Amino acid sequence: MGSFRRVAIVQSHQQLGSVHAYYVPDLVELCGLAAFIRDEVDQVDLPVSPSDREPLATFERYLRRNRPDLVGISAFTCGANAARQYARLASEMGAYVVAGGFHPSALPEEVLDWPGVEAVVRGEGEHALRELIRTGSPHSIPGFSYRTDGEFVHNPVPPAIEDLDSLPLPARELRPERFGLSGLDYHTDTVYASRGCRGRCRFCANDLIGRNWRVRSNELILRELLTLTPPRKGPWKYIKFWDSNFLGETERIDDLCHMILSEGLQRHFRFIVESRVEDIVRAGPILKTMRKAGFVRIGCGVESPNRKTHNGLRKGINLDHVATAAKLVADSNIQFTKFLIVGHPHESREDILAYPEFALSHGKKLQKTTIFVMTPYPGTDLGAEYAQSGRVKSFDWDLYNNHGAVVAPGDIGSLELQSLFFAVAAAIAVSVRLQSGRPLVQAAARILEPLFVSVKMARLRDRFSRHDLLMQLMDRLERFPVPEDWSRPARPRLRFLDRLALRFHAPGHDSVVFGMVEDDGSDRLVTRIGEERLRSRGKPLREVHISLPLIVELIERLDNNEIAHDATLLRWKPLAYRLRWIPSLLKHLGVATLALLRLTAFHLRHSIWNQRSSGTQIKDGKAPQTSG
Repeated sequence: MGSFRRVAIVQSHQQLGSVHAYYVPDLVELCGLAAFIRDEVDQVDLPVSPSDREPLATFERYLRRNRPDLVGISAFTCGANAARQYARLASEMGAYVVAGGFHPSALPEEVLDWPGVEAVVRGEGEHALRELIRTGSPHSIPGFSYRTDGEFVHNPVPPAIEDLDSLPLPARELRPERFGLSGLDYHTDTVYASRGCRGRCRFCANDLIGRNWRVRSNELILRELLTLTPPRKGPWKYIKFWDSNFLGETERIDDLCHMILSEGLQRHFRFIVESRVEDIVRAGPILKTMRKAGFVRIGCGVESPNRKTHNGLRKGINLDHVATAAKLVADSNIQFTKFLIVGHPHESREDILAYPEFALSHGKKLQKTTIFVMTPYPGTDLGAEYAQSGRVKSFDWDLYNNHGAVVAPGDIGSLELQSLFFAVAAAIAVSVRLQSGRPLVQAAARILEPLFVSVKMARLRDRFSRHDLLMQLMDRLERFPVPEDWSRPARPRLRFLDRLALRFHAPGHDSVVFGMVEDDGSDRLVTRIGEERLRSRGKPLREVHISLPLIVELIERLDNNEIAHDATLLRWKPLAYRLRWIPSLLKHLGVATLALLRLTAFHLRHSIWNQRSSGTQIKDGKAPQTSG
């Protein structure tokens, strides 16, 4: 029997968790590890929920009650700081601590310097972890890094697991509660049809774990799908095929779709996949079959609309094929999602501000664009290049989540890049809603998500001052990058909301107003600086005055992890809500209510001032000074 009998495996959380339950981890990778080792031990636990409001406190309670012999910690770079705390707690309770995943694989010596970490698994972890359990020591086990007599030892990484069908199905039944649903009942889940990637993009960390592309048999994939429970609430459950090259073999996916249809799984599940653009074009003949089988979204990494950038990234796709892929997918009634990244070297501000034009050029039917910030992940070619050239401005791993600006490409600083991310993401989201006919007030609500992320990233540990952040955000609103030729047919009759314009204020900066203005039978979004009033169809638009400092202050005070947890839990399984969470829920409701009252008072003060000043020019073009 092995040296370790009670094993716990955790995935470290990140500082800024997703506000969408769809992106909250479902621990499938940990379930796969657990299934691979559970015949070797007496007990294996996954004690920390991916939606836990207080994951470290939960982990500490588990350690005190269960005293595991071995704790395995899986960490992405964005969870590295939290992983260090997990390791310390486990070590203090006497557990042997092993770290694995992308970040430890990239920086094993850094991780071995964390208090309590005894060994690091580099690459795929199944065989290495099982051998450690059997022998009690990482010595001579391929893939392990450890310390001996103060010196680092890095055993050679073994070949990738070629026969993926030899791996057991993930032990999903071990999963803790996630938004009130546990085990097999998670509302969203993940299935891997392959490992690795055919591409070798310089910014991607896939090589650290996945390496060469390998596939599972359709029969085994179907077996796994049949183990998943139907949704407990709602018409279907979302299943993410999180492969890098899901459509790499068209005939294989066509067969899988027919197997799904023969089992009737499309009645319970909706499938989401990612693939390369050339694979999507080649898969054109089977896209309608995929839709019948329940596939509703295909994501594609485009990264940039500039060919020079693609060459530098070693992306290896033809940009001309993006439009073809978008049309093929939309014609099959499947949503097409493009992933773009801002912050590439040699791209200017003007290049970045042109991203919305490219994103919107593929129409609005079933088209979606997600914006990320260039993140120089450890272990990648691009990460090494950025670090050597001095472009990396922060090694705070909490910022390494694809949304935090930690680089300064060219003459663009990190704070400005963060504001450019906000502007580009907001412009795309607002434009899509305006194109669908929504009034400006409703469309503008879409800026809140990228604004929330940008504020959290810029203000994390007071990285940038609030004043500097506000000036950058106002500059981006001033030059809001909606394509100049964008417009929509004018409404024959205006509704109340169509007559509203939005005016943003911040001390030390001229106000910025947004409004929909009729021009030759079309409505288009117009931005003005200063106190000039916008007019449409001969009448001035009614202005809603918004204090940007108040909104930033509100975002700083809110805990997005707790809010996302509470909202999703109350929606999916309200009876699972705990009384001990009510005080924080009431606190957030109080903060939001007070902010709303202050925003209302701010609007009323400015509206009254404008009414008193009607027909006169405000001195120096300035609005009245307020504390808001």
